[in-house]
Amino acid sequence: MLQLVALIFILFKFNMEPENKGSEPLGKKHWLFQTVPPLLMLSILFFTNNGSSLIFLSGLFILPVLISFVSIIGKLFRFKKRKYFLIRPFLTIAFFFLILFIAQWTYNIAREQAIDAAQQIHDACNKELICPANPDGWDVKDSRISKNDLGVWFKYSAMYYYDKEKLIIRVYRGPDIGDNITGGVNIPFKVEPYIENH
Repeated sequence: MLQLVALIFILFKFNMEPENKGSEPLGKKHWLFQTVPPLLMLSILFFTNNGSSLIFLSGLFILPVLISFVSIIGKLFRFKKRKYFLIRPFLTIAFFFLILFIAQWTYNIAREQAIDAAQQIHDACNKELICPANPDGWDVKDSRISKNDLGVWFKYSAMYYYDKEKLIIRVYRGPDIGDNITGGVNIPFKVEPYIENH
């Protein structure tokens, strides 16, 4: 976690740092300052293998991204002098959206896997006229029935809330968002997004 805080500090510092001197030649130091801080953002992809945590941690980059937008606008007014300083804010924004894209892509895979697993339970509910209490492939611990290996690269979890006649599965994209899958005995199979309100 300390590494992540240090990473945010580096991104913030380099995006706010005054950049100068249009008359000086651009050396290795300039290009390192332009490319390395944004590249460090990608290290977040290796801090965790939990997709929900990735969504949460990516929110820490919102401030550097906002600063980058402001920085780009300011530098476009002095484009001739500042065009070689646009690289860092553009990379910061691009890598932020790349991280969000990866999170969305892996969640979509997890969601499809959860839907396939829910469809099997739904079919069993209607075949047996009672929903299974211990479905195959799900971890049962006390009253909790969960699946924690959904997705690829980043893993997402789902909870199965047992009811004899009704299927309720919640797929967790983040702490307060995801998808609800419902069905059961003579109940239509349905997938709906949810956002919890506080």
